[in-house]
Amino acid sequence: MMRFKMFISESVNNQRLLKRYIETEIKKKGIKTSSGRGGLHTRFPLDDDPKKLQTFFSKLGVSLTDYDKDSISGKFHTYNLTINKSINGIPKGTTIPWVNNNSKSSISGGQMFSNKELTPDAFGLAGKTLTQKQIMTVVSKQAKKKYDAVTSAKLITLLKQSQTRKNVIQIDPALGLKSSDLTTLSADYGEIMAAIWAMSSLRFKSAYFPTASNEPLIDFYGIRLGVQYPISVKSGGGGKVTVQNIINAIEKRAKTASSSDLSDEKSLVIFKTVNNNSMKDGMIELHKVMKTPAIKELSKVTGISIQNLSAASLGEWTKSFESNEKLAKALGPFWKTNQHGTPTERIINGNDRMRLIISPLGESIWKILNSNAEIKTSLTNVARQVTLIQTNVDVKNNSITFQSNFFKQVEFEFGWAGYAGGNKLGFKMSLKK
Repeated sequence: MMRFKMFISESVNNQRLLKRYIETEIKKKGIKTSSGRGGLHTRFPLDDDPKKLQTFFSKLGVSLTDYDKDSISGKFHTYNLTINKSINGIPKGTTIPWVNNNSKSSISGGQMFSNKELTPDAFGLAGKTLTQKQIMTVVSKQAKKKYDAVTSAKLITLLKQSQTRKNVIQIDPALGLKSSDLTTLSADYGEIMAAIWAMSSLRFKSAYFPTASNEPLIDFYGIRLGVQYPISVKSGGGGKVTVQNIINAIEKRAKTASSSDLSDEKSLVIFKTVNNNSMKDGMIELHKVMKTPAIKELSKVTGISIQNLSAASLGEWTKSFESNEKLAKALGPFWKTNQHGTPTERIINGNDRMRLIISPLGESIWKILNSNAEIKTSLTNVARQVTLIQTNVDVKNNSITFQSNFFKQVEFEFGWAGYAGGNKLGFKMSLKK
């Protein structure tokens, strides 16, 4: 049994070496890799022509074969990459799954645009202040460079339709946009369409797009009479932003000096706990603050006092188990008390043992906080101090809906994007009912 476990560990290490080798070679060719859920694998886009793929990988000493399980990705095809000879200490025959996230070769039959392909930054708008006409010119020029005539014409048409004061515009079926394309258009291209629409509907003379990732909460500023009005664009009914984003916006744009004083708010301890800790320690500390049954049971299971529970101490505790199977058995009472259920077999057998603790804590804490009326009310009161406009862009199969609201018209609740992304606890903004 011990020999079998050592074999698994060695096999996983070889897969990691192969992943590093392939991604290093890929990056030399100017191809970007990305991460995703689904266990140990590599992910990058290539032309899906079988002959071209075989030729490409053969030059790396790697063979390409079909993946014999369900695709790791819900959108893209998965293949096996197997090294044909020992390279850089990687044994011959080592195999790793590869997800070909080429937006033109999705499982659904062809996705026109990939994620983040249509953002303001992708069209060269970041860091610029532009009028409506200038945005149209820049985006049109870039679209014609990036795409074929048919695709660029679709994007330009959507911008032209956004030049309106109407809240709803109809999408011509002749554009042939699929549901997968509409999702990306709503989430990414929606920021540009919203800027065009805001200049018509909200009477802004121009728009400034912050540099990439400079202001996570703010997508662009509408400018009128020299005053910048920060605008957050969300797809559909709302979206998540981090606690730190809200705090930064409050400090920067408080209506009065006193309005940014959060000392009397019940949610202040939550803000501080999130801001002052890493994602993992933050989840542990939030459960301590709320004195949850889960944190008490975790202390009992691990033999570590509640006060001393931390990512570091729990990390050392997980190492004391010979196998993930034994660790999972020990954590059983904690999972049951946490009422989050048992992690999937894939996660239990994965390489990250801390995920077996932190993920259940994270998935439950936002629900616990949202069920606390006092904390949720305090959260909304604090967030509404921001003099910020939220514009929702909802692209559906036959229409685009724009809706603009000040934060005072929006409700807030806690949310979490999940363990894999490494994100801290965040806010979800939704329109007030």
